[in-house]
Amino acid sequence: MSKKKSSTKMAVISLFPFVKKYRSYIIITLFAVVVEVIIGIYFAKALGGIADAAIAKNFIALKKFLVLFFAVIFLDMAIKFIKAFFTGRFTECCLFDIRQKTFRNISNLPIPYLDKHSSGDLVSRINTDLVLIQNFLQGTLADLLAIPLRVIVSGTYLFIISWKLALFTVISIPLLMVLSITLSKPVQKYIKQQQDEIGKVNSLAEDCISGLLVIKSFVLQENMKGRYDEAVNESVSKGLKACLIEAIVSPFGILMNIIPFVLCFAYGGYLGVHGEITVGMLIAFIQLVDYVVNPLSNVPNLIKGFRSASAGTERINEIWNEAKERTNGTKFNINAKVHTIRFEGVCFSYNEDKNILKELSFNIKNGETVALVGRSGCGKSTLLKLINGFYGVNKGSIKIYNHDIRSWKLTDMRNLISTVSQDNYLFPESIYVNIAYGNHQASKEEITTAAKLANCDDFIMSLPKGYDTLIGERGVKLSGGQKQRIAIARAILKNAPILLLDEATSALDTESEKEVQNALLKLMENRTTLVVAHRLSTIQNVDRILVIDDGCVVEEGNHEELFLKDALYKQLYLKQFIDKPENKIGKLDA
Repeated sequence: MSKKKSSTKMAVISLFPFVKKYRSYIIITLFAVVVEVIIGIYFAKALGGIADAAIAKNFIALKKFLVLFFAVIFLDMAIKFIKAFFTGRFTECCLFDIRQKTFRNISNLPIPYLDKHSSGDLVSRINTDLVLIQNFLQGTLADLLAIPLRVIVSGTYLFIISWKLALFTVISIPLLMVLSITLSKPVQKYIKQQQDEIGKVNSLAEDCISGLLVIKSFVLQENMKGRYDEAVNESVSKGLKACLIEAIVSPFGILMNIIPFVLCFAYGGYLGVHGEITVGMLIAFIQLVDYVVNPLSNVPNLIKGFRSASAGTERINEIWNEAKERTNGTKFNINAKVHTIRFEGVCFSYNEDKNILKELSFNIKNGETVALVGRSGCGKSTLLKLINGFYGVNKGSIKIYNHDIRSWKLTDMRNLISTVSQDNYLFPESIYVNIAYGNHQASKEEITTAAKLANCDDFIMSLPKGYDTLIGERGVKLSGGQKQRIAIARAILKNAPILLLDEATSALDTESEKEVQNALLKLMENRTTLVVAHRLSTIQNVDRILVIDDGCVVEEGNHEELFLKDALYKQLYLKQFIDKPENKIGKLDA
């Protein structure tokens, strides 16, 4: 079996647990299908009986078959309701579980995976690809189960009425089916390729919307339009190839729907003329042929739906089968007498070409505030990501409260850490909800207290809806300083013993920076703090400064000690304060 066939088979098999969970709905649906097939036979029988009774002028028989005819119609309506209802329940329940599993798997994906895949592509998988699966579960799956039953039962009754006419009528169907199935095989490949391209289109659209201000500022509309058009054209190209295959297959579906009836009328008329069947039998036969041919003529579309769902499931499976961020480990007790953070000979690289950190070693004591300083790209922000366990080290170890990160249960370890960066993500919800994410169990009083400590209560209360104000996508309705203070309030509410500040004031103007800095000072009280420094106001009074260069700690000490050395720290300091050395607020080349 080829790799392609194997992946398709595994993709379809992966849906079985969801289907199995709601098999009771399938059983009820199949029962409804069985009854529906039996009703179809009686409906054909009633039509034939009415015709023969009318020709024979047998009013008693006519009355009997009319009663049967209307009883069958009402029963068929009830059965169709049951089938539609339980098929719908089955689809919605399955799709809920599939969406839930997909979302959970996305949320548990490791950061390196997210670095390589755009958010637009992931959104496309959880939306567009799931629609393909939904269409399959809602229509295709039920029909795939029902068609064999309808064909077997109705076909058997056709042979009971007239085996000659049945054989002559259905002889063309298998050949047309084989041709349509063979021709439709490439559909799955092109549908998957199209879905991949749609993922790229969604990613570009998301980038354009998120970066609209930059696009307009740098007059990039034509550039982005060209990239978007190129991606859309690729998607359309793959879609057109799938449409071409479907267009080729479609006539075979029409032929399957017409040819059996042509043969039935021609040969059925011949048998009727020679007295081998009655008019009523011919009418019943034609009705039953419709029960056989109609579903069979839909087989090409069902196969297309199956192949489309398989393509969508393959892409969903890529997420399901991706290695998840580990969930094992131990929750350790905090020991304030040991080093809070310890790096021991840490080497790390995002790829195998070049290490960003090289044999990096340092300790941070409980309650100590330490700043990281260095040139841009020296690995300061990467170091904070390693402490959060977002990436694994290539060599050496990182210890939190004297326990290796690899031994910690990541969720318990991260509960001990609060991170405030220069670009904190705020959700498009109310200010209250964004702060409350720091601690879901916090009371309203605790949330407002955290806001006051973060110096943001005043501006929040000045808004028309106060804490219930919706902040918009990524907090677009707030200034940079306001967003930072809300993020700080969230960190205060979390009340974690370890605080990581990643250039938290670098993007702010002087006035906003002062407000945020005051909030940060309150946040840093009684916490072990590691600061990636961009502005000197963050590091003037820290306990220690670590100067990083070429992935190693090259200098260590407080501001006065390091300034007296004629080394990298002094060079960075003088570069920033060449005009006003006495200034206490400014930027480092970090």
